[in-house]
Amino acid sequence: MITLEEAIAKLKSRVRPLPAEVIPVLKSCGRILREDVRSSFPIPPFDKSAMDGFAVRAADIIAASTNKPITLKILEDIPAGQVGRFRLKKGTAARIMTGAPLPKGADTVVMVEDTETSGDGVIIRKTLTRGSHVAPAGEDIKKGERALSAGTLIGAAEMGMIASTGCNKIKVAIRPKVRILSTGSEILKPGTARRPGHIYDANGYSLTGLAAQWGAEARFLGIAADRKGALERKIARAADSHLLILSGGVSVGDYDLVQDMLLGMGIKQIFHKVCIKPGMPTFAGIKGKRIVLGLPGHPVSCMVTFMHFAVLVINIMLGKLETGPHRGKAILTAPLQMKPDRRKFLRGTLQEIDGRLTVMPFHAQQSSVLKSMITANALIDIPDGVSELKAGKLVDIVYL
Repeated sequence: MITLEEAIAKLKSRVRPLPAEVIPVLKSCGRILREDVRSSFPIPPFDKSAMDGFAVRAADIIAASTNKPITLKILEDIPAGQVGRFRLKKGTAARIMTGAPLPKGADTVVMVEDTETSGDGVIIRKTLTRGSHVAPAGEDIKKGERALSAGTLIGAAEMGMIASTGCNKIKVAIRPKVRILSTGSEILKPGTARRPGHIYDANGYSLTGLAAQWGAEARFLGIAADRKGALERKIARAADSHLLILSGGVSVGDYDLVQDMLLGMGIKQIFHKVCIKPGMPTFAGIKGKRIVLGLPGHPVSCMVTFMHFAVLVINIMLGKLETGPHRGKAILTAPLQMKPDRRKFLRGTLQEIDGRLTVMPFHAQQSSVLKSMITANALIDIPDGVSELKAGKLVDIVYL
């Protein structure tokens, strides 16, 4: 067996980012940027009003007060989308709407609520500092500044930022084609009649959901019985894949055929067996540019090893800035006792208590208890050789 860090290093050395494609910004939500986004102009491109009100010169209202109001002559109205025609001189103002560019000579905006109009004049009873209620040019993004970095996950705010630079199309990573195959003669397709000694497939559905959740183009290939021919036929359907994931059949039992069969198909082994629990019998291989992962059959082991290895592969292929799952620390709220045989990843629930992030271990840690993955939102990372942890201990966590 090798350590988790050794397995990750071996896998990282064999995976490369996939090519990019250009798509409309409106269709980019959830995709990964493959180029830096810079603006060729400042955003906003001009000093603009942040309020409906009156554009003025701060020097003209420096002595304004309730007892001594100042009246300025209104030269014009400036709605959003139009540019003022006049330069403000001493004793003048312009009515202005939110988003409109400040007229020349103006440096301050007085909110309409703080004014009163009389004929062609505006009465101001409040002193404001220069720049009040003004969004200066380049306040958001300066000319040439990098607004977003390659590797960024595009969400709603990122879409808006890209669009504000004037871009209508953007270069993103193509979605890795991930194909999922469940193995095991005891596995049944949901929706079919139950049979003695059989169970319904959970892994194929969990893995397909995880792959889609992490940005891949995921497709489930179905279930293959523990027979070489059945496995080979199903794997042949994954010819277009960048990543093939099999669940089950990677241990050393008489019916665990996956490793030998994959090696026989010309897939070169990267590693087999990692010193972790759950997930010890995990297999990783490569053929050409396609990565193949054989994950354990227990539902929890399957999902946990996906987080360790498949997330890494998908993120690298996408060109993401962060390649592995997000990590952090939390305070353990209950004591733990365990065998000090392997590095362990226990399911836990994060909660903020008195401003501190805490984690409560799930009561059942068996790899077959799938509902623990519904309740849990983190994995507690327990180092190899540790047999006991007390409540209050600061522990490493992996966010689910």
